[in-house]
Amino acid sequence: MQPISIELLPPAETGPFFESIPVKSEKVTSTDTMSTISKLFLAACVAILCCPACTSTKHIAYFQNINDTARIQSEAISVQPVTPTIQPDDILSITVSSTNQAAAAPFNQGSAGVTTQMYMGETSTVESLYGRTADMRLGYLVDADGSINFPSIGKLPLKGLTLQAAQDTLTHRLLTYLADPIVNIRFLNYKITILGEVARPGTFNIPNQQITLLQALGMAGDMTVFGKRVNVMVVREKNGERTYGRINMNDSKSLFTSPYYYLQQNDVVYVEPRKTKVWNTDNAGLRNVSILATILSALSLVATRF
Repeated sequence: MQPISIELLPPAETGPFFESIPVKSEKVTSTDTMSTISKLFLAACVAILCCPACTSTKHIAYFQNINDTARIQSEAISVQPVTPTIQPDDILSITVSSTNQAAAAPFNQGSAGVTTQMYMGETSTVESLYGRTADMRLGYLVDADGSINFPSIGKLPLKGLTLQAAQDTLTHRLLTYLADPIVNIRFLNYKITILGEVARPGTFNIPNQQITLLQALGMAGDMTVFGKRVNVMVVREKNGERTYGRINMNDSKSLFTSPYYYLQQNDVVYVEPRKTKVWNTDNAGLRNVSILATILSALSLVATRF
């Protein structure tokens, strides 16, 4: 048997095949590192600023259970507005007219040249709430017994009467003094108050003495994105009793069938803030500072390694 000859090849890394492959070497400079760090820092800041503004339309959209594919959808109106009645502390505007205007003049406040003015809409002061001081003098304040003092007639009980019933009562009493008297009575202080997460909270005079919860929120500029639409509260005081009604604005059936859908005089609407708003308000500054401090510490550590 002939001896076997073994020829050892040179190491692979020094062989001619590998010698023909060019090796590209790049040097990472501190300038490139700092540029990358700056970009990461900017992206982190933008993310921090944008996160509090993120919210889902699931919590914002009204009437979510209404079919959004049907062009026309109808349903019976099950709740009717409540006719307001006169109560103590109401302020009434009463005007009397007749075929003989001179004879009717003594029964009208402001007949000596003072003009009654109404100021309607958003209000925030006592003056704008009831009108100017002169307007309060021109209104009849219902006393604790539910009565007013009317010229020539004297004390006139009106508590619990609707405006139409009060007009009929006063018209009948004026027949002794006037031929064919015409009486018109309106509330001067029919108001509601809207508080909480709305664009323009405040107290509002309602000129036609009828308003729905949707209309009231519209007057206040609608709820903000942080308003808790599933739990809007209406506080109502009537006949010596205070009640609290809660309405889910996302559910049309809950809204339109609620006895609080039609608001009544002196109702208070409160829109509670969502937990997202509370968390953002209480912790936004501290949270952002903490995050930025962490980012700066990490970036400083990276910078020291290059």
